[in-house]
Amino acid sequence: MGTCKRCGEKMTGERNCSYCGNSYCPEHQLPEKHDCSGVKNWDTEGERFDSGFDGSE
Repeated sequence: MGTCKRCGEKMTGERNCSYCGNSYCPEHQLPEKHDCSGVKNWDTEGERFDSGFDGSE
């Protein structure tokens, strides 16, 4: 049984954030709902996928 890192609610299943790895209840699952520190660094860490599409024909 896990506990939401934001509000302390007890949860029956693990709901880990893809960005920071912490567990959150359904109300706080989305990164913007728990002030996710992982999202703030997402653009600066690693490489991003580049499809090569630039919109021109």
